[in-house]
Amino acid sequence: MKIRTKLMLSMSVLILFILLVLLAVTHVQFYISRDFAYLENKGPFESLKKEFEQYYRDHGDSWEHVGSARFEHADSFSEIVLSADGKVLYRQGTLNPDELRSDGFMLALDEGDRRIGRLYVMNDKQYKTYEFKTIWYGMLPNIGIASLLFTGIAALLTIFLLSWRLTSPVRNIIQGIETIQKGGAAAVFPERRKDEFGAISRALREMNDSLADAERTRKQLMSDVAHELKTPLMIIQGELELAHETGAPLPADKQASILDEVLRLSRLVHEVLDLSKLEAGMTELRPRTENLVALLEDLTEKIRFMVEDKQIDLSLHAQEEVIPVSVEKARILQALYNILTNAGYYTNPGGRIRLLVETAYLPDRHQSYARIRVEDSGAGIAQEDLPHIFDRFYRADHSRARPSGGTGLGLAIARQNILAHGGWIDVQSVVGEGSVFIVYLPMGRMER
Repeated sequence: MKIRTKLMLSMSVLILFILLVLLAVTHVQFYISRDFAYLENKGPFESLKKEFEQYYRDHGDSWEHVGSARFEHADSFSEIVLSADGKVLYRQGTLNPDELRSDGFMLALDEGDRRIGRLYVMNDKQYKTYEFKTIWYGMLPNIGIASLLFTGIAALLTIFLLSWRLTSPVRNIIQGIETIQKGGAAAVFPERRKDEFGAISRALREMNDSLADAERTRKQLMSDVAHELKTPLMIIQGELELAHETGAPLPADKQASILDEVLRLSRLVHEVLDLSKLEAGMTELRPRTENLVALLEDLTEKIRFMVEDKQIDLSLHAQEEVIPVSVEKARILQALYNILTNAGYYTNPGGRIRLLVETAYLPDRHQSYARIRVEDSGAGIAQEDLPHIFDRFYRADHSRARPSGGTGLGLAIARQNILAHGGWIDVQSVVGEGSVFIVYLPMGRMER
C-alpha cells in the first residue's frame, strides 16, 4: 500500500473519529448544562425535595393521594415527576415521564436509610436546554448527512493535496535512489526543505557526491595505473623485439635496463596494493613505543647521501632527546622516508631541508602530540595544487618528470600510514619560497 493511500485512510479515520467525539461532547454538554442549572437553583430544588419527604411522613409513611396534593415550591418548576418502584405517583407539566426521567435532574427521597422515591425535576432553564436538545437531535440526521458530505468532500480534497505534498519529496528521493542504482546520470535531490525530508535529501546528495567522487577516483586510478605501466612495458617490449629481430644476445646494459623496468613494475604493483589496503583499513598495525628522535636521526643519515650530490643542507633539530610515540616502526619510517625523499627531489641544488621535532598540546583534542616539521627551500607548490598533493600519481609541477624510480604514490602512502596511526599531515607552501610538511603523531610512554 502506498504512503499516499495510507495517509488518506488515516486522515479519513481521524476525521470520522473527530466527528464522533464532537457529537459525544455535544451530548455530554446537554447534561452538564442541566447540572449547572441545578447548582444555580439548588435552594428551590432542596426545598421541594423536603416538601415531598415531609408529605410522606405526614401520611404515615405513604404516598397515598400524593397525585392530587399541592406543594408550595412546585410552582417554580415546569416539570415534576415522582416515581416509586418505577410507578409514576405525581406529575406536573407536559413532558412524557420517560423523557423527564432521561433528561431531568433526579433528587433522591429518603426516610432515614430507606429510599422512598425519586423526584425528577426540570426548571425553565433546564427545559430550554431540553428543547434545544430535542430540536438538535431532530435535525441531526439531515445535518449529519449534509455535514458528512461537506466534510467528506473537503477532507478528501485536503487529504489528497496534503498527501501529495507530503509524498512529493519521497517520490523525488526514490527517483534519485533509482538513478543511483542504475548507475546512469548523476542523481538529483532537489529538495531544499528544512524538515526531515530535507535532511534525508541532503544526506543522499552527500552520499551521491561521495559515490561520484569514488567513481571518478576509480577511473582516474585505472587511467594513472595504465599510464604508469605503459612506459616500462614499452621499454621492455622495445628491447626484447630488437633482440628478437637481430637475433643478437642482449648486452649487459640492456639486461640491466630491462631489470630496472621490471623492478619498477613490481614496486608499482606492490605500492598500489599497499595503498589500497591502507585506504580500506585492512592493514593491521602492531604499534610499539619508539623514540621518534632516534628514528629521525637514523633516517636522516640514510637519506643524507641522496642529497649530497645536490649539496643540500640536511639538518635535524629536536626539542628533547626523547620524544616517545606509539607507532609501528616500519610503517612510520616508510611515511617519513617518502616525505623526505620528496623534499630532496624538489629542492634545488645548494638548498636546505630542515627537520624540527617537538611536542605540542592541542587544546581542541585534549591530547599531546609529537610534531614533525619538514621544511625545504624548493620551488613551492601552487595553492590550487595543495588540496591534491596527497592524491595518487599527482604531480604539482606537470612540466617536470617524476623522480627516477618513483611511482607517484609516495605522499599518498605517507598520508595513509600517518592516518592509520591516529595522526594527520598538513602542508603549507609558498611558490618560490619552499614547502613545509607538518606531521602529528600521538604521544606514547617510554618503558623504563
